Amino acid sequence: MRISSEEIRSRWHRVREKMAASGIDVLVTGASAQMESRGTLRYLADYILPVFEEYLVLPLSGAVTLFTHDVAGAGYAGQYSVTDDIRIIPGHEYNSDPGRCVADYVRSLGSGRVGLSGLAGLSANFYLSLVRHLDGRTPVDFTLRMNRIRMVQSPAEVRLSEAAVRLNEETFRHYLRFLGPGHRELEAVAAASRFAEEAGAEALYWMAASGPVPRLAYLAEAWQRRHVWRRGDYHTIVLEHSAEGGYFGETMHLISLGKPKPEYSRAFAAVGEAQRAAAARICPGARVGDLADAAEAVLIKRGYASPRKAGEQPAAIGHGQGADVWEFPRIVSGDTTPIEPGMRFNIHPMVSLADGACITSCDCYVATEDGSRRLSTLPYEIAVV
Repeated sequence: MRISSEEIRSRWHRVREKMAASGIDVLVTGASAQMESRGTLRYLADYILPVFEEYLVLPLSGAVTLFTHDVAGAGYAGQYSVTDDIRIIPGHEYNSDPGRCVADYVRSLGSGRVGLSGLAGLSANFYLSLVRHLDGRTPVDFTLRMNRIRMVQSPAEVRLSEAAVRLNEETFRHYLRFLGPGHRELEAVAAASRFAEEAGAEALYWMAASGPVPRLAYLAEAWQRRHVWRRGDYHTIVLEHSAEGGYFGETMHLISLGKPKPEYSRAFAAVGEAQRAAAARICPGARVGDLADAAEAVLIKRGYASPRKAGEQPAAIGHGQGADVWEFPRIVSGDTTPIEPGMRFNIHPMVSLADGACITSCDCYVATEDGSRRLSTLPYEIAVV
């Protein structure tokens, strides 16, 4: 499902309101094709960034202009994205001076104060080139403001988030069909990846770890180990695939090949209790940090955590999600961000045991006018095969 032009233009309106309030006349943004930082281009233009770093200019009024790497990107953007104008970065400038054409365009608008969003996803090469050609004007960092705008999802975005969580859970259930003693971990991942892509996934992200003790590991380790499952193994799987409109969902769960140890079942139950306690605190007017405090209180009560010492930094128990795999808010104790309807919460506290086991799962919610709605549907118990 594509994002409607009406939805995109409503996003422009929200961003422009914040720009005006901040004294920003024109906003420059962009990204390289990193899963955690290319979402701004998708958010503002419904443009799927292919590989190379590309840029967008959004003025307070006037044409929203996309700068693509080559004619292929321009052709795709013209057919599928929502922008007013598309320009191709001159080939002789892309590597040596990539910000020049963007700065020339910004100066042609006669704009005063320039904002820049998404510094983490932009190269130093682009930033230095842009500043060099802006007649000495240093852009104002608009990243935090943009993050806060994107943190609250519209009804259309919430529907995309629901579809993303649903796709990840359907992929998880399909994955279970290939899991059992004698089966290869990578073959199961490959089969489920094909299922996800045929179901409409745009980008795939997996984590997978198997062995006698539950833990987390990147898929790169699975490529090295090429594990064959045995009776008594535990398998932790993380799926964060994007679905319709480029929106991500998250499914993280523990699987036991045979009856799980009682201590692991108790720990997993405590994680579920902590998730539900955090979710119960989701309501307009509450603070994001309240969720982390509620989850921590459960884990302390169950004997899986100790009260933090003075000055000790708290750990995050989750995050937001949308057109990027990781978005604000960061669910951590002390975060005073007020909760608003439309905010996404992926809640995944973790329990660490003496034998090195890491027990966790993910529960996805969206804040509503009077509380929250659970997007996840998996039970709060270890999956047994």
